[in-house]
Amino acid sequence: MFQGDQYFECHLVETQLNDQGYQNLVDKEETFQQIEKLDSGFCNYLKNDILNDKKQLQQLLIRINQQWNKNLMVELKREEIFTLIILMFLNQINRKQQFGGFYLINMEHFKKSQIRLCTQKMRCIENYLRLFYRNKDNLLESSFDNKEKEQFKNQIVKFIKNIQKVEFSFNEGDEKSKLNISINATNHRNEDQMNSTVVDFADRNIGGLTLDSYNCAQEEILMLIFPEALVTMIFIPPMKDNEAVLITNIKKFSKYSGYEQSFTWKEQDDLDKNFFNMLAIDAKPFSGSTIQFKKHNLDREMLKCYSGFSLALKYQPNNDISTGRWGCGIFGGNQYLKTMIQLICFAQAKYENENSTAKLIINTLNNPNLINFVNDLKKYESILNLQNLIKLFQELSQRFQYSNDDQFQDMIINYFQKQIQKEDLNYSEKQKGTK
Repeated sequence: MFQGDQYFECHLVETQLNDQGYQNLVDKEETFQQIEKLDSGFCNYLKNDILNDKKQLQQLLIRINQQWNKNLMVELKREEIFTLIILMFLNQINRKQQFGGFYLINMEHFKKSQIRLCTQKMRCIENYLRLFYRNKDNLLESSFDNKEKEQFKNQIVKFIKNIQKVEFSFNEGDEKSKLNISINATNHRNEDQMNSTVVDFADRNIGGLTLDSYNCAQEEILMLIFPEALVTMIFIPPMKDNEAVLITNIKKFSKYSGYEQSFTWKEQDDLDKNFFNMLAIDAKPFSGSTIQFKKHNLDREMLKCYSGFSLALKYQPNNDISTGRWGCGIFGGNQYLKTMIQLICFAQAKYENENSTAKLIINTLNNPNLINFVNDLKKYESILNLQNLIKLFQELSQRFQYSNDDQFQDMIINYFQKQIQKEDLNYSEKQKGTK
């Protein structure tokens, strides 16, 4: 079991390299040789540009750890990320203390396996290596002159943690709390929304079981199609209940179909021109039990989600947040409760970033009950604001656990119907007063 951040730090494997350094490792790696057949020069690029200086590689890991510990933020060039993933691929990074399962940082577990899922995971990594090499001239700092430095900013990936120390609140008379939020419902997946902040239904240890042989749920899939996010596993310790992590400017390198054991890699011929952000927030497992409606659990989920959404809008205020059934799969969360929590936290984040143009997109993955619920809420966007959402939550919090899903939805929609009627009545009274 994980025992603390001091055991999490990673370093290069202490091996005695001969005069050729990592060159022998490159030459022996079958995957690299396969890429070389189609993309001539790949292996020489690894030897001469990526793995040519062990001291520089050591300094890269040291710098990352120092930046993270000091600033809770790391900025990496895409070539540096590529370098780290090559080291993970070659099993050349170790943690101070070894852990299995959620804490794997190397790819040996699925590289040589004949299990179908491992083969599909490997194809994602191979496609990343291939596409990066083919497009490297457009991704490296040396490719840009002084006039293009602004464009190069898009080739810097930031990893940022938020530690939310206080719960949100507002003054009832505050007009900002009445600012309405915009929501959309789709039948798609979180990552299908272009140039958005994609919510990663994360494990507390970001990356989860991506590098093991048997698991491929939502987070693992995101890590495979956005492989630049994999390096979080090297330097970001498990998140606490009030923490969230944002990764900015990552790119998609693969397509896919399926889920868990049916996950299937699909080729992406060229590098996607869109940029994405990934927001990692871990839900608490409830296995469908009613304890998720207890106040301390509601408070925990609210603080976690708020930590994430406020971080996302602080750094990317105009990027839509693309989310869905957060914690509602094997974790057993109630999808209507989790939707309400996300709506409240998004409203609070918008309250703090009032110039943000972002909307909240709820991706339902062909769940007709949830999409109908969100579309019903959308009818009340004129009063869908922080003040009403918090009042609603306070009013219903004692009744959540005693209702079935249909009653739960009805209670929420009825609340907004009453609020609309009050608004109409107040408007009518004002009109009478002016005559």
